[in-house]
Amino acid sequence: HLDWTTAFSIRYGNLYYNPFHGLSIVFLYGSVLLFAMHGATILAVSRFGGDRELELSADP
Repeated sequence: HLDWTTAFSIRYGNLYYNPFHGLSIVFLYGSVLLFAMHGATILAVSRFGGDRELELSADP
């Protein structure tokens, strides 16, 4: 089962020492954190009627 992982490691090296792999993980976790913060903000503001702001700002 681990033959493909060994072959990949021999061919491309250890991904844990690849700085681009580290950056991709940082951006992945960062985007998940920002998405969660955005969703929490939307839920918190909608509790106080923040969704009405769209209707008020659309009126000329």
